[in-house]
Amino acid sequence: MVCSYQKIWGRQFDSASGHKLKKHIKKRKKLYQFLINTRELLRIIYNVKTRSRFLWNLRDGDNKASLSYPIQQESVVFDIGAYKGSLSKKVYKKFQCQLYLFEPLIEEYEYLKKYFKENSEDVRVFNFGLLDKDEEIYFSDIFGASSIFERPEGNLSIKVKMKSFKSFMEENSIEFIDLMYMNIEGSEYKLLNEIIDTGYIKNVNFLQIQFHSFVDDSTELRRLIRKQLRKTHKCIFNYPFLWESWQKKI
Repeated sequence: MVCSYQKIWGRQFDSASGHKLKKHIKKRKKLYQFLINTRELLRIIYNVKTRSRFLWNLRDGDNKASLSYPIQQESVVFDIGAYKGSLSKKVYKKFQCQLYLFEPLIEEYEYLKKYFKENSEDVRVFNFGLLDKDEEIYFSDIFGASSIFERPEGNLSIKVKMKSFKSFMEENSIEFIDLMYMNIEGSEYKLLNEIIDTGYIKNVNFLQIQFHSFVDDSTELRRLIRKQLRKTHKCIFNYPFLWESWQKKI
């Protein structure tokens, strides 16, 4: 009888203990998830690029902010660092404007030429990049992010052609650019200084830039360029080291 009682009591005790243990584990899981969420939130708050990406996506920037410019059919739009045209395709679909695409990598260039084949009167594709002088240089072999800078992910092994921004403008008799997109994996610092120093910045109405943080002293370089841009343009949105946009002052 005693043994039966102990067994019954034991089962009751085990059941109660098990229930408490489950509740304890559930609370721990909630606490653990809370800590994970807090850590992720702090990462978003304190990491500049992560915060920019979070806010940009929240705004649906790729489909809204990047396409919010007052572009007309006759407008001249530059996409410097067009890659496979993820942005240019949207721009042309919405505005049917005069597009100039610059892509030094041959595979991506040929893809763009084929894609815009039926729109060749409006869309011009060039197999070179724009910098401060005419030259041939080497790119790192990083898929989707090739650069003039050597990085741990890839070596400088792809030979590409660059053309001076100033000479391109002169040779093609382009006097004014309504909108310029620039995403060139670290070369933006050199190119922007060229555009500012030659005075062509005054001939650009809207400028949407992606600065890159892997370049040495990128924070200071960006600060100095932004200081120069403020003389001729005003910043209309800013997601640091992701996308920022400038409009020419009236």
